[in-house]
Amino acid sequence: MTSMNAFKSRVAVAQSRVRELKQRFFHANAVFKKRFFSLSVKGHVDLDPAFVFDEARARPRGEKAPNGQHYSAFYELNWEEFPSQIKDAIRNYDTVIRMFLGDDYHVNVANVWRNKSIPEEYRKSELFSQYWHYDKVVDFRNIQLFVLLQDVSEDEGPFEYIAEPDEYNLMASVLRRDNSDFSAKKSKLTGKRGDTLLFSTGSTPHRAGVPAPGRHRDIFSVAFFPAYTKIGTSSKLLLSRD
Repeated sequence: MTSMNAFKSRVAVAQSRVRELKQRFFHANAVFKKRFFSLSVKGHVDLDPAFVFDEARARPRGEKAPNGQHYSAFYELNWEEFPSQIKDAIRNYDTVIRMFLGDDYHVNVANVWRNKSIPEEYRKSELFSQYWHYDKVVDFRNIQLFVLLQDVSEDEGPFEYIAEPDEYNLMASVLRRDNSDFSAKKSKLTGKRGDTLLFSTGSTPHRAGVPAPGRHRDIFSVAFFPAYTKIGTSSKLLLSRD
């Protein structure tokens, strides 16, 4: 009787193991089929009050409107100029970023942006990435951390993105950048100064909002890439500096 019970116990363990292996196989297969992983994690940092958009450093960004004006401006910041609060946020997200991009992902130079209101007669032209798009650089694997430099409501033209994107296929209208509207669920980065969004810019459709007349939107962004792209600087090197 004892040997029979032992045999039944071994069979039960083997059956349990087979079920576990089957579940792991089907899960791995489902993950492998996904071509475009989505990421959107919101947070907050308490920025130094002195860290604001520096108009003296800004240069035009995007396309010129028919009236000869640009409606967006930007400048770059290297790692040494990042506010300590943003460096700390990157450290806090380090594990998440490594899961998406690999162990020694790279950190690019940052950009500080200001988007202004576009006159209604020029809104049928894409002047500063206000059409739905993917950020394809070397490939679709890149992530950005966005930080609001001011309180942002609908009037400031918030960053907008698809909340539940297709992780298996690219959207043809987004690839064409024809700004077709669609029924997918959307989210916007509204909130207080210092609110953040860690976001899969390469694989999730997104666009810049257009501020209302007389309004503008200031934002900080830094992009992260896999090491094989050779874009930016090793995160291990940067995060070990200070």
